[in-house]
Amino acid sequence: MATIAQAAAHICCSRSQFDQYLAEGVITRQTSGKYDLDQVRREVLAHLRSVAAGRGGAAGNNLTEERTRLVAAKRRREERPDAFEAGQLVELESVCRCLEETLVVMRNRLLNLPGETAYLLAMRRQEQCFQVVDDAVRAALEEIADPAWNAARMTAAGFVSKIDETHKGDHDDNEENDISDMA
Repeated sequence: MATIAQAAAHICCSRSQFDQYLAEGVITRQTSGKYDLDQVRREVLAHLRSVAAGRGGAAGNNLTEERTRLVAAKRRREERPDAFEAGQLVELESVCRCLEETLVVMRNRLLNLPGETAYLLAMRRQEQCFQVVDDAVRAALEEIADPAWNAARMTAAGFVSKIDETHKGDHDDNEENDISDMA
């Protein structure tokens, strides 16, 4: 049997290091003067082997954390194909909300076409009406097809319809101008 100082000298460490081993539970605490040197040596060597193998001490904790992150990354990588097959790659609620907003904007844009074209159609022949309405529908569809199109932003900026620009000169009562427009 040995004291703490003798046990520390036996395993070639300082008294403070021996106290640290005691605090960490590496060495079983005994009453003063009752340390079995063989047991102390076996416990310290087992601890040092554990640290060297990456299973103990501060480095062991880091290695354990790295291994845990690696396993989690592998698990996520393996779960992706399953999520893809199940259709769970995106939140369905977010996609539905975005589509609903887009459809409302498209609905409002298309419902505004009669108001935009009504004054252009007054006293026109059928061919001219067709052309005005066709241009209006195509312009609206082009706006909707543009990913950057935002009805609220354009309205706030005082957007002038492409239809108005196309048919600005069509308000003349002169029949000859109307006929030449058709040609």
